Amino acid sequence: MKQSTAFTRFAYQHDDGVNHSPQRILFVGASALGAIAVMGLLSVAIGAVLLGIPLLVWLATPRQLLMGPRYLLCGNTIVYFGNVKRMTLSPALGKLRLECTSGTAFVLERRRFPRSTRMAESLLKKPTTRFEEVSAKIIEHVHAAPANAVLITA
Repeated sequence: MKQSTAFTRFAYQHDDGVNHSPQRILFVGASALGAIAVMGLLSVAIGAVLLGIPLLVWLATPRQLLMGPRYLLCGNTIVYFGNVKRMTLSPALGKLRLECTSGTAFVLERRRFPRSTRMAESLLKKPTTRFEEVSAKIIEHVHAAPANAVLITA
């Protein structure tokens, strides 16, 4: 059976910088040059307003966590599920810590998932949070990997 290599995306406010795609960089550069050209040829006011477009596109890049069948990507962090030796889940604190054989660690935190204004309503209808769903999927992927990772619930 062939596994899918598609990544599942989750909104997650990580501390690392945001990686911009080549298409986004090209659009921002082209629209900034166009706005500067308008400033020089037509009007400084119109060009200044148009300069806000590339700024908004650059700043609106979403921060997210990507999870595939064998990897977890979050900002500049890559976790290969086969290299995880220990998982520490703390539901009370809302943290899942993945410790790798290389000595690095990744911590998934409940507070970093964005909250909507209707979150209180949705929690009454559906008791599981995004953190619980994502951490369960991560634990499932780690257990499916060839490593013998230990799960500790604190």
